[in-house]
Amino acid sequence: MKPGIRITGGRFRGRKVHAPPGLEPTRPTPGIVREALFSILGQQLQLGGFCDLYAGTGCVAIEAISRGAPRATAVENHKMAIECMRKSAQELSLEGDFEIAGVDAAKFHRPGIFHIVFADPPFGAIPENLMERCLDLCRPGGWAVLQWPSDRPRTWPEPIQVRRYGSSILVIARKDPAT
Repeated sequence: MKPGIRITGGRFRGRKVHAPPGLEPTRPTPGIVREALFSILGQQLQLGGFCDLYAGTGCVAIEAISRGAPRATAVENHKMAIECMRKSAQELSLEGDFEIAGVDAAKFHRPGIFHIVFADPPFGAIPENLMERCLDLCRPGGWAVLQWPSDRPRTWPEPIQVRRYGSSILVIARKDPAT
């Protein structure tokens, strides 16, 4: 069996994506958190593009496609992780549905394009105003979701939702449909 991270649902359920040896420099989103994420998003996945900031292996973006997103962009700047994503995309025949943006997520800027933006930054270096940046990438009525470390509590303004899954928290916000 090839090393990697298993897709938890959709048309690629059970398939694996490639990962760098030892999973470094990535910190893959745990399966339970991915399952919760996609359960929360439900049919929203089918309504537009998905962006995975700090994508690492690209597993979340690939799983978004697996579960019905029409297309996904994985933003990552680590060369070994990008190569793993390319191998996974080729094996799963994702040409046209899956884009790899090989840039630093902090410099990625495509305002108002995506229906869903997911960000899972290195927990030791979470950028200021990350939620606002994610919402800026969303089109009106879109969703921004952060994976946040549960050992770094923070108060979030209403109507942001917070859900805990072990050592991770999903922080969920919707962009005002009128903007």
